[in-house]
Amino acid sequence: MPELRFDADGRIEGDREWIVVDARGELAWLGSHPKLALLQPSLLPDALLLRGGGQQPLRLSREPEGEATQALIWHPGERRMLGHAGRDAGALAAQFLRELTGEELRLVKLEREAMLATAPHPLHAVSTASVGELNAHLATLGLGPVDVRRLRPNLVLGDGPDAGMPFIEEHLTQMVWRDGQGAWRRLVHRMPCERCVVPNVDPDTGQAQAGIDTAIAALSAQRWPGQASRFGVYLQPPSGGSLAEGASLTMELDF
Repeated sequence: MPELRFDADGRIEGDREWIVVDARGELAWLGSHPKLALLQPSLLPDALLLRGGGQQPLRLSREPEGEATQALIWHPGERRMLGHAGRDAGALAAQFLRELTGEELRLVKLEREAMLATAPHPLHAVSTASVGELNAHLATLGLGPVDVRRLRPNLVLGDGPDAGMPFIEEHLTQMVWRDGQGAWRRLVHRMPCERCVVPNVDPDTGQAQAGIDTAIAALSAQRWPGQASRFGVYLQPPSGGSLAEGASLTMELDF
């Protein structure tokens, strides 16, 4: 995206409003349905546009009129599925997902309260240097390189005096910048991003490739022995404002 806009709750506008659920009503994710990586949604001012799998693009209302539903999403604290209010996007969306994945899936727009409750980490950042370090390690294992899309970040940190240091993002306390309205804004470090099998999924083919997650875990163990596998960090955006592609950010670091 050319720009991230932040709402009054410190969330990326439109982010994680929509989810895909399976036939049981449970949240579908790339670990269980890797072909969802082929789905390319675009949020327009008055519509959600779905592309993928060579299908004709599907334009949906941002305010679906389908049936009210309860989406089941895993709660790590309670270690069980909890129901969250949403509204089904209808038969055309379900058909699009069926043709894309070959499975019976539904598209659901979560109610605002449900979205806030189920997406506790507003922004995920990784650096290009970290991806480069991962690719160097993959090469020693005889595996090909991956691009940053495997890590599913909202924000990619690139050029800059400190950006060439792999995993520099793990030492962030905050980053500040001036947005398009001239206001100073800040992103504040919240916690590391613990990793699962999602980076195994190739975003161009929707196929899982074994070994990427274990390579990430091996690199993580070198930096953080005895800790869960991590790659990238979660940041808290400001209430309001925007961050444009190519913006210069000042990093505050803690080593």
